[in-house]
Amino acid sequence: MLISRKLPLAAALLTIVAIGASSVAALMISSDTLEQSAYEKLEAVADGRRNQVETYLMNIRKDLQTLVNDPEVGNAVSAFKFGWTYMEGDATETLQKRYIDDNPHPIGQKHLLDAAGIDGYDAIHKKYHDRMRKVILDNGYYDLFLIDPEGNVIYTVFKERDFATNLETGEWKDSDLANAFRDVMAGGATEAFVLKDFRPYGPSNGAPAAFIAQPIVQGSDIAGVVVLQMPNDIIANIMGNTTGLGETGETVLIRKDGYFISDSAKTEENESLVTQLNTDLLGQTTRDHIATGTIEGYRGMVGDAALARIDFNNSGWTVAAIIDRNESLAGLASMRNIVLLVAFGILAIALIAAFLFSRTITKPISEVVDNMSELAKGNTDLELNGEERKDEIGEMVRSVAVFRDAAIEKENLEKEAEENRSLSDRERAEREAAKAEEARQMQEAVDSLAGGLTRLSEGDLTVNLDTPFMDGLERLRIDFNASVEKLNATLCNIRDNSGSIDNNSREIRSAADDLSRRTEQQAASLEESSAALEEITSAVKGTSERAGEAAQMASAAQTDAEKSSAVVTEAVSAMEGIESASGEISNIINVIDEIAFQTNLLALNAGVEAARAGEAGKGFAVVAQEVRELAQRAATAAQEIKELITKSGDEVNNGVKMVKATGEALTQISEHVTNVNNAISAIATAANEQLTGIQEVNAAVTQMDQMTQQNAAMVEETTAVTHQLAEDVTGLSNLIGEFQLAGSAPMPVKEADASHESVPSPARRIVKAVSNAFGFEGNAAKADQDENWDEF
Repeated sequence: MLISRKLPLAAALLTIVAIGASSVAALMISSDTLEQSAYEKLEAVADGRRNQVETYLMNIRKDLQTLVNDPEVGNAVSAFKFGWTYMEGDATETLQKRYIDDNPHPIGQKHLLDAAGIDGYDAIHKKYHDRMRKVILDNGYYDLFLIDPEGNVIYTVFKERDFATNLETGEWKDSDLANAFRDVMAGGATEAFVLKDFRPYGPSNGAPAAFIAQPIVQGSDIAGVVVLQMPNDIIANIMGNTTGLGETGETVLIRKDGYFISDSAKTEENESLVTQLNTDLLGQTTRDHIATGTIEGYRGMVGDAALARIDFNNSGWTVAAIIDRNESLAGLASMRNIVLLVAFGILAIALIAAFLFSRTITKPISEVVDNMSELAKGNTDLELNGEERKDEIGEMVRSVAVFRDAAIEKENLEKEAEENRSLSDRERAEREAAKAEEARQMQEAVDSLAGGLTRLSEGDLTVNLDTPFMDGLERLRIDFNASVEKLNATLCNIRDNSGSIDNNSREIRSAADDLSRRTEQQAASLEESSAALEEITSAVKGTSERAGEAAQMASAAQTDAEKSSAVVTEAVSAMEGIESASGEISNIINVIDEIAFQTNLLALNAGVEAARAGEAGKGFAVVAQEVRELAQRAATAAQEIKELITKSGDEVNNGVKMVKATGEALTQISEHVTNVNNAISAIATAANEQLTGIQEVNAAVTQMDQMTQQNAAMVEETTAVTHQLAEDVTGLSNLIGEFQLAGSAPMPVKEADASHESVPSPARRIVKAVSNAFGFEGNAAKADQDENWDEF
């Protein structure tokens, strides 16, 4: 193939391959980066919603624990059981008539009735209802149930049709409320907590309801069961937050069987417990693994989804963040169009430039070859272009001009020979011989030069005209050889430079591979560091919350101690009152004793007078005797009462002393509790400050992690482009290799030096120090085993 065709074709192919490979690599890297970014955003949203739901559920569990540990709630259960036991008639019919049928408040507001005001149950209801109602309204629960060990629903706040029924034999014995009660009773006093998942609940008009239950334990027996009916309104509000999810994105809460717990805000229908999400991603989620992938069929779209498992009493709930795939990858189409448009534009410009550049080389060479062919045919009427050029092509044109001038001179000589025919035959023969020899030499020079140009046009730069030309044409041979030698040296330099470029590109490619590997290691290290800091943040946050709870309990203990001190003071006052009353009673007994004594004297005198009266006074003597005996009995009783009062006074005195001692002990306890409260408050404050600091460090490491992930993506893109550059240089070397060159062999290709130096990772060192400071192992230990990173 001629050079005039090789050069444009090689330039075009090289340009197409380079731009096409770069465009495809850019599109693939951009697509992967955009898709990964979309999934990372979905994972972050799903994890955030999961944390919100878990926090809400843990607060519910704490509320339930507080209720069952509250002595007032235990007293309420005992009081309601007493009122239920001594109620006349059928308790279910009676209580539902009082608090539901005859309740003056409309449906949904039955809880506003404090008491029916008929019997003892109503008095108990009035005493405890306001507090229970406040618990429900303040915390947003649907209802609160108190159930006795026999399964009787002895109290509810909102008074639906499950109120006053028996969960073992009544209408709702097969409901989840009854199942929660039975599970608590079956678990015994050691079973702390029971959860029944969201299902339709009949008394609530079939609305989804979940129940959490826990026993009230007195000693080793279950005194009753407290049940909270969870609403899904708060969960729906959490799931309804679509910030960061665009137009089609949403988050939903899903049961372990795939049915929706929360309703989708993107549809008009109510999906709660109706719509089921069939996807293998549900089985791939764990507490520590957020599953990502695509789902089909839901809302008639193909969506990207991230599913996060909720760790709450083995509920198996999952938070799903879903967005239409067309929206999440919307930027990819525009990016593809822009890349293709730019690539086609650059390709067109590059092809035109390559064609024009190659034409500047091949066109003059083709003209020189055509002129030489015409000159070989004897045509000397030639117009040579490019004699003024300063390069090798100009040298070749000037050499052809020498041939043309020689041919013209030959023609002139032939004309002169024709004019000198009149010369003698000898002279004519000599001249003809000389001319023939000159023509032969000139023809040999022309043929030799034409052969050299032909080999040159075929890419053979080893051609050399060794046979000397005639004197007039020797300069043409020398100039031709010099031109070929200079062109050969130029292409050798290009070949050598391409070899050097190839070596450098290989070294760059090796360095880029090392940089990519080390950047991935650094990204993994930062990701482990971020996980360790999140674990530390969670632990410090838990410590802060427990310190706050301890401070609240210490404050409550202080308040109770102060109340107990006040009660002891009142008890001392009461004891003193009792002592005073005992003294007054003793005085009254003394008066009674004196009255009995005087009555005895009067009766004795009456008996004496009756004896004196003889028969007439016998009846009166009998009466006087009876009065005397009665007075003696009164005196004896008064004496016994006085002794008892004296003994009671002594006991009261002892009680006063003991109560005073108790008051002093409670005062000391109150002071100690105050000191403990101050210490715990200081601990809680310090824990909050530590939590703030750790959260700031966590945020910084998270930002470093994100930046490192971006750097890793850029390094991968650079590595791909470097590989493509190495392939392009190899292609250029192959094209130059098609020329047959004289001189040294091409430069050897050197392998890149893969040695590097290992230095300790500063991020791992920071995480290890923080973990050791707070007493954590796990990720920190793993970081210690792998603490060196690669640096070059």
